[in-house]
Amino acid sequence: MTNFFDLYFYKSINNTNDKLKEIRLVNPNRNISLFSAYQSNGKGRSGKVWLSNKGDLTCSFLINQSLSFKDIGKINIIFVNILFNFFKNFKIKYPIKYKWPNDIKINDRKISGILIETFSNIKNIESFIVGIGINLMSSPKIESNKTLSLSKLNINIEPIDAFFLLQKEVTYLFSEFNNLDFLSLSKNLNLNFYENKKELNIKVNDKLISGTFKEINSHGELILDTYNNNKKKISFGEII
Repeated sequence: MTNFFDLYFYKSINNTNDKLKEIRLVNPNRNISLFSAYQSNGKGRSGKVWLSNKGDLTCSFLINQSLSFKDIGKINIIFVNILFNFFKNFKIKYPIKYKWPNDIKINDRKISGILIETFSNIKNIESFIVGIGINLMSSPKIESNKTLSLSKLNINIEPIDAFFLLQKEVTYLFSEFNNLDFLSLSKNLNLNFYENKKELNIKVNDKLISGTFKEINSHGELILDTYNNNKKKISFGEII
């Protein structure tokens, strides 16, 4: 497991995911974990921006793991559990919640996000990059989405130390990928799902799907109870 990742460290780059894409062109068969002390142009899902400052964690992981398209949600299941475990290290008094599809919230405020990008052929996914941002020091002012940092909870950790904590978990879980119990891992997401009793509006292929949370299954698919007493299954791959 000690050789699972090649390690790359930067003082400042534009974007950790984009940098890994460049490295992948030269080293296409290597698993790589990348840390940058500062990221000037963070990205979120669907073209959104991820704001961070020096002292926050910005990192990405490139993993060569063959997956069927229907199992893309398993990547998200693993990384959300990794973030749950990370925050549980600090014995935070507020509940740690998962907001579909890629946010972690503490005390109703966003503290971390995940961005998954995949590389595939016509048959399956060949590899993927997962970018992680954690507000360690700063909590950007975003009107539509209140944020929080660990420092505001009187918890201080150096970004590089946070990176190594995450990398240890990522290394272990993906080294054991074929032996993982995804049903148990998905149950952890279900137990900590954010706004599980409120109406959810999910945009899929320019169509808005509304319903209440039922579960996340072992493939990482979101199941909604819709208002005509039907269940709607939304693949993670439909919304990344």
